Amino acid sequence: MKITPLDIRKQEFRNSFKGYDKNEVDIFLEMAAKEMENIVRENKRMEEQLRELDLKIEDYKRMEKTLQDTLTSAQKTTEEIRRNARKEADMIVEKAKIQATEIVDNAATKVRSLRNQIIALKNQRDGFISQLKGFLSSQLKMLEEMKDIDIYEVRKEELTVSEETKETKKKVRELFKK
Repeated sequence: MKITPLDIRKQEFRNSFKGYDKNEVDIFLEMAAKEMENIVRENKRMEEQLRELDLKIEDYKRMEKTLQDTLTSAQKTTEEIRRNARKEADMIVEKAKIQATEIVDNAATKVRSLRNQIIALKNQRDGFISQLKGFLSSQLKMLEEMKDIDIYEVRKEELTVSEETKETKKKVRELFKK
């Protein structure tokens, strides 16, 4: 049975022959009722405070859950960003390797082409030098033979030499054109 401060105040006792002093009992009951009221008031205040604290705890639990969800989401996002960054870096490196291979291949092709051109130019030079040596040799021979020929024959030879010279000049020009 629950006793309230009002129950204590309204409590009546029977009179008996050598009973307690009614005034003292009434004073004690009033003090007990007041104390009970204070205790009940304090209990209600504490219950209200407990409800408020329970609500705050629920709020904190919701916030904690939200924070945990946010943290988990942030971790997932961070991991996804890392994976994407790694993939992108790998793609960039792979692309750079391909470009480097292409550059090296192009350079090697150019080197081969330049070497072939150098060889062709050397062959042309050697051919030109051979032709020039042959021409000069024939001219020297002619000069040697001219010493022995008289003036009349020299004039006759000049005409022939002049035609040969024209032909030689023509050949030299053709060589230079190549």
